[in-house]
Amino acid sequence: MIAQDLTFQQPVLITSAGQSAGATMMKVLASRAKLQFTFNNLAKVDDLSEEIRTIIVVVGASSKGLGAAGIDIEQEIQRVTALLSRAKEMGMKIIVAHIEGQSRRGKTSDQLSELVVPFADLVIVTKPGNEDGFFTNLCEKHQKKLIVVDTTSAVQGVLEQYFKAGE
Repeated sequence: MIAQDLTFQQPVLITSAGQSAGATMMKVLASRAKLQFTFNNLAKVDDLSEEIRTIIVVVGASSKGLGAAGIDIEQEIQRVTALLSRAKEMGMKIIVAHIEGQSRRGKTSDQLSELVVPFADLVIVTKPGNEDGFFTNLCEKHQKKLIVVDTTSAVQGVLEQYFKAGE
């Protein structure tokens, strides 16, 4: 399951692309995996520092979440694009995750996935969120490493493996 040549270091910044509950779920999984992380659903370029080694961006569009954050999808796209572009410039590794399954797929979520996957060093998705092969095809197109897990809780083990190897 683990690619020996791919490791990740801490501390980690966990953020959202689309403001769904997936980022909060990732926060719980990262805690269980005993990662050293900061959680900021609306992380901006100014939130990046030299100490951050890895960004985990959790994709899932939620109109309710965007509304609660006081932003629209265009503002979210601008925020995420600027954040990930700067993170790459700073040498950070990026994990893209879609962990809420088919219920969090749709036109806007897929648009965000198409935006963030090209930045990824690793993509983690749950099997229910990839039933149509969307992430398989997207990762093949951009030559990105894809891990498909059966359940959201299985993401914890992936985090433990990749971050332990990169301590």
